[in-house]
Formats: sequence, structure tokens, C-alpha cells
Amino acid sequence: MIKKLNTYFWYFFEYLKHGDLLSVYASIKYVLFKKSHSKDRIIQTSVGKFFCRKNTNDFQFANLRYEWGVKSFILSHHSEYSVFIDGGSCVGAYAVLLPKYNIRCFAFEPLTCNYDVLVKNLELNNLTTMVTAFNLGFGNENKKVRFKLNPVNTGASHIDLNNNQDGEEVELCKFDSVLTNLNLARNENILFKLDVEGMETEALQGATDFILQYPQLTFILEEKFTGNKQIRKILDELGSFEYGKIDAYNMFARKILR
Repeated sequence: MIKKLNTYFWYFFEYLKHGDLLSVYASIKYVLFKKSHSKDRIIQTSVGKFFCRKNTNDFQFANLRYEWGVKSFILSHHSEYSVFIDGGSCVGAYAVLLPKYNIRCFAFEPLTCNYDVLVKNLELNNLTTMVTAFNLGFGNENKKVRFKLNPVNTGASHIDLNNNQDGEEVELCKFDSVLTNLNLARNENILFKLDVEGMETEALQGATDFILQYPQLTFILEEKFTGNKQIRKILDELGSFEYGKIDAYNMFARKILR
């Protein structure tokens, strides 16, 4: 309970710092009723400007303190990286934050509804030259699948295993298949964040050439659904990595140069 209260305090502090009382109200409403504000709006946060869709928790993604463990890890090492790849970018919070540190970003988001907001947020922050956005998800093959949309927490949308026809059809790709489009030099120091709702192992399998070829590589991986052992098994077959915990849901894997 104390940990939750501390989290709420910092969320509210960030909103109040920018005079955003409506997001404080929306946060309370979301916690109590899983509902949100009823009109589209644009908010300013410590991360940047964000378009927040009505009836969603976009306002939460825009808060600097959202996924603070991951952000703390990245910001404490930001000077080490020249490139950031965001697999599962949602509305682009990291893609808006990291160009401030002169990091070139590539944001991948499979859901069209999220991708459109991602592009809008890049425009709001004048980042279209620093960030390249792709309406794609990652997997171990190039194919189309259907996603089950969570209409409020759109970042939690995931592949619909029942393939219901009312889900959104999205395009998945092997990361290796788009690698040449990124024009990455072999000496780039790359940070690759994978938050793909349980598809982390498939995404890694689709990036084997990339993992083998690039020596200066760090992954941040959500292990909540996939599990630490499965992720490590794939990476250990492709190179030498050191591992560590970031928070309750995320781990890091840093390639060891030998």
C-alpha cells in the first residue's frame, strides 16, 4: 500500500507541476472505475506534448513517472546510446522523451489507432526528423494477425488467439526484414526495448541476424508474460549476455564484447 501511495504521489506531482488538474481527476476515475475523461485533449508533461484520446488512459502513458523503473534505467545510461528501438511503442512516450538526449529513435507500433496517435505526438513535439515510426509489430515471421483491442488501456492490446473477425488486423514482421531500412552502422550503441505483450520470444527469433551482427546491444524486455528463462534461452544461443532486473516486470540483457 505504501508503495502504491508513493507511486500515486509522484503521478499527481507530475500532473500538478504542469497545472493539469483534469489528469489528476482522470487518474482517480481510472483507478476507481476503469473509466477516463470524456473528451479528446492535448496535455503538456515533463516528457512532452501528448494527444490524449477520450475514454483512454493515454494521459497515464504521457506521465514521466509511468514505467518509472524502465525510464530510470534508460536515463541513467542515456549517454551510452546513439539509437533507441521501441518495439510496442503505443503512443510514443519513449520516442518523445529520448531525442532530448540526442538519441535517434525508431518506433514500431502495430495497432493503427495507436500508431496514428504516435505520429500525432511526434508532430506535436517537432520530432518527425529524429524519430521514424512504423505501423508494424514484431514476430518470428512476416504475417497478418488479429489483435484484441483493449479500448481503455490500448497498450495492453494483444494477439487474439481465437482470431475473432471483430479484432483489428495488424501486420507483424521479422525485425531482420526491416533492418536495412534503418541504416544502422555496426558501431552504433543500440538500446532495444521490447514490450509486446507476451510475444518477446517470437520477436527475438525474428531478430537473430541483427543480434548476431551488432556488438553494442542492450535489450529491455518485459518478462511478465514470457518469463525470464525463455528469453535467456534464446539470447544465450545467439551470443554472450549479462542479465539483470529493472523492476517487477522488466529485465535487461546487455551483450558482452569478447
